[in-house]
Amino acid sequence: MPDERTRALLWAGGFLIELARDNRLPLDIRQHAVMIARHFPTIEDISAMALLKHPSGLGLGLASPEISWIEGCRYGPLRHSTRIAWPEVN
Repeated sequence: MPDERTRALLWAGGFLIELARDNRLPLDIRQHAVMIARHFPTIEDISAMALLKHPSGLGLGLASPEISWIEGCRYGPLRHSTRIAWPEVN
């Protein structure tokens, strides 16, 4: 369903932020999360993709993000303005 697909993308982006900031995880895992997050769709990207419709009436199958879904993200959703520092050895 479009709602579940959109919510999963939002939560996955938020989860990448959590992984990148969790100092209990190995450095390579945190760095990998940062690399993925740099190219993962942000909430703004998802909102734009939800508006795209093919002339046939088919779209990408995404719904517009809802504010209540952001509550599932500990540090908020991945945004264009999100800055995740490159993890270094502690």
